[in-house]
Amino acid sequence: MVAFKTFRRFNDPALRPLAGVRARIDGRAPEYFGSESLPDKLVCALGRRKALPIKEIFESFEFFARVRRRLRAPHVADLCCGHGLTGALFAVFEGDTVERVTLLDKRRPDNHDQVLEALKEVAPWAVGRLEFVQAPVSRAGSILSQGASVVGVHACGARTDRCLDVALEKGGAVAVMPCCYFKTTPAAPRAVRSALGAEIATDVHRTYRLEAAGYTVQWSAIPEEISSMNRIIVGVKGR
Repeated sequence: MVAFKTFRRFNDPALRPLAGVRARIDGRAPEYFGSESLPDKLVCALGRRKALPIKEIFESFEFFARVRRRLRAPHVADLCCGHGLTGALFAVFEGDTVERVTLLDKRRPDNHDQVLEALKEVAPWAVGRLEFVQAPVSRAGSILSQGASVVGVHACGARTDRCLDVALEKGGAVAVMPCCYFKTTPAAPRAVRSALGAEIATDVHRTYRLEAAGYTVQWSAIPEEISSMNRIIVGVKGR
């Protein structure tokens, strides 16, 4: 069983299932996030705005907790970012290192503005480091600086591979949490896919690809109560 790292109180078996709730966080957030810690304050600010589903808040925070130290860089990019909370957490908590965070998606969702409002309330120093770029992931290489770290959380299907493409082009660290394996290209050998299943075979193939490019790769996971698609692949160049 994977433990919660940021919100440790949810390691209580009675609370763990709440992390996967798809309803939006609301004004009842202080019942579970009532401390004076910055993560709790940010969740409550999101709750006052009913900004995001509970599941997606846990997804962002628990992913970030597992990758933050290995992805520290002056420039971090959250590709296929949706609401952008995951990338924003680098601006909130890694300000000593992270100077710029690019949030990139084809469409800027309405709830991104609600996330920004919550940040202005509890972490105003982070807002100036954020930029939202409306563009497909195929354009990311022309936008990001060399050495930028790349994040891709549930970039659907082959979009995860496009996130890896960008990371390899820029030579920065990368962390992805793949999903929608039925939409991936069958790059892994058929025998491996048949023996291991599409999910593991695809991620093994991705790992070999990163290793061949000089990356050291580690796997980890967020608690499965948040999502069954919970595997994280982290690659760091030359370590």
